[in-house]
Amino acid sequence: MEFGDAVDAVGVAVDALAAASIDGLDATSLRARLVAMKISESKLTSELARVTHAADSSGAFIGTGARDTAEWLANETGTSTRRNRAVAELGEAMERSDALAEAVRSGVLSSEKAAAAVGAASGTSVDADLLDRIADVPLSGVRPATDEWRAERDAAREADRVAERRGRRFLRLTDSTDGMTRIDGLLDPASAAIVRTSLDAVMNDSAFDGSGRTRDQRCADALTQLAKAASKGDIAGGRSNAKVIVTAPYETVCERAAVPGRSHAGPSVDADAVRAMCCDAGMHRAITGPGSSVLDFGHENRLVSENLFLALVARDQRCRWPGCSIRATWCDAHHLVEWIDHGPTSEANCALLCHYHHSVSHLPGWSITGDAVEFTIHHPDGSTQVSRPPAPVGARSNVSTERSGAPPPPDARPLRADPIGGSPTFAPARPDKQLTLV
Repeated sequence: MEFGDAVDAVGVAVDALAAASIDGLDATSLRARLVAMKISESKLTSELARVTHAADSSGAFIGTGARDTAEWLANETGTSTRRNRAVAELGEAMERSDALAEAVRSGVLSSEKAAAAVGAASGTSVDADLLDRIADVPLSGVRPATDEWRAERDAAREADRVAERRGRRFLRLTDSTDGMTRIDGLLDPASAAIVRTSLDAVMNDSAFDGSGRTRDQRCADALTQLAKAASKGDIAGGRSNAKVIVTAPYETVCERAAVPGRSHAGPSVDADAVRAMCCDAGMHRAITGPGSSVLDFGHENRLVSENLFLALVARDQRCRWPGCSIRATWCDAHHLVEWIDHGPTSEANCALLCHYHHSVSHLPGWSITGDAVEFTIHHPDGSTQVSRPPAPVGARSNVSTERSGAPPPPDARPLRADPIGGSPTFAPARPDKQLTLV
């Protein structure tokens, strides 16, 4: 059959479907027909993806005034340019991967799951291994599974991708003409999990207050409430009841594997961010079986006790990174010799660092040597800074901000692109033993 005839046949079939009566169908028949229709829709989307990509490749949109086929098609059909572009990307991915094309065209893999995998793959060709991983997971699980697959394939490239993604974070407040303020921004997954969890904790307290506010309105009010509490000094700091829960493989936490963790708030959290969280987290051992069933969930072991944290607050008074003045109660307790390297959880081996500088300290190219009395921060460019606890009130501070050009120690982690603007790394395996951080 010619392509044009096939397209006409699709239109005829849809018209026939519209004319068919469903009045006499029982619930079982309706469910069966609905599933069959959805599978057919998915197959049709895969063909639409193939043709859209072909039109893009041939420059069919040139001369229409549109930037690409997706934009031209949106103008012609009243559809979404963004969705049309995603369909075109799926078509390109199908052209590069016969396994993906066959899975979608046969109905084994839905076009939505395929599009989600292609988007999360970030230009990496989808292969049979990834298709096996996402075959039985729900749509919401495709991105985390693809994150793990992509990181496992090429950890070095993944590190650069994560650094680039974190480098795009921003928050912008813009005044509008009616006196309102628009908030716009992007957050990396680890930061988003913290913000989302904190806002949810405030929102849940007022979920049934009878005010009639929408969820979006309650979210805006929660942000204002947190900011107001901070301005009044009512927020005590980093050990509140709002918890970020991340589950990560044992190898990531204890053997420096590149496997990402999974946050309860949704996104994958890269391996370096997971290990940074471990410095000051409650930890549970979780043994999982087939289908991710939890066979055993151990008691919480908090690495830094409340008494030790308060002792660090009294000693350090603020973030120990030279030049940073974030208050101590808003900081994390960082192990100077990391606990996975058998560093003790003690006052002598722990120092307070704010969330940002704690993240930086765990990035490749950065390292810290010494103890809590005096430690040296080694920068990727070879310079160093020295930090000592603040002197007692009334005495001169001993926190040093000098930088020298001494080379980093030989065990410093290798440098990746843009470490300050960047973010941690990951690459996966599928272990049975996992650790859950809270």
